[in-house]
Amino acid sequence: MRTRTIVFAGFVTGAAAALALFLAPLVRADDGAVAFPDGYRNWTFLHSSLVPAAFGAFSKTPCVKPCTNGIFHFYANERAMKGLRSGVYEDGAIIAEEMLEFKIGENGAGGEGRRVLAAVMVRDARRYASTGGWGFGNFDEGSKVNTLDAKGQQMCFQCHIARKDSGYVFTQYAER
Repeated sequence: MRTRTIVFAGFVTGAAAALALFLAPLVRADDGAVAFPDGYRNWTFLHSSLVPAAFGAFSKTPCVKPCTNGIFHFYANERAMKGLRSGVYEDGAIIAEEMLEFKIGENGAGGEGRRVLAAVMVRDARRYASTGGWGFGNFDEGSKVNTLDAKGQQMCFQCHIARKDSGYVFTQYAER
């Protein structure tokens, strides 16, 4: 009797594990959340942009928030660099941007202030199929917590649709 109980318990445990594996693709624990890109400042620096508060696109939906004025620095990991050179982005490509406050000092010179936000695009064609194969993340100030939910990711993607012919990426890399 004890042997049958052990065999039955083993069968139930095995069946439960198999069912969990079968259903796993239907339930994503992180809902597609993009992680903070630790170490992005060690990646290839692409370029900087100074964007004024009066920049017209910031007043248009969906770019009301988190878009804001400041100094933007852009970085790419090695896989993203391959994509920027070839036009084809493989899974694992990551492009990060940080927006820094633009401060004007006492002598009238401008420079970097605090980090206002960091944003990231992560390439995973299967995981982010509904957003052109890219996942989007937004991290306020010093936080490593992504503030974008599925709706926010879709809002980011709406701006990137215009760049479909370049892999949904705005940045163009030029060898220097």
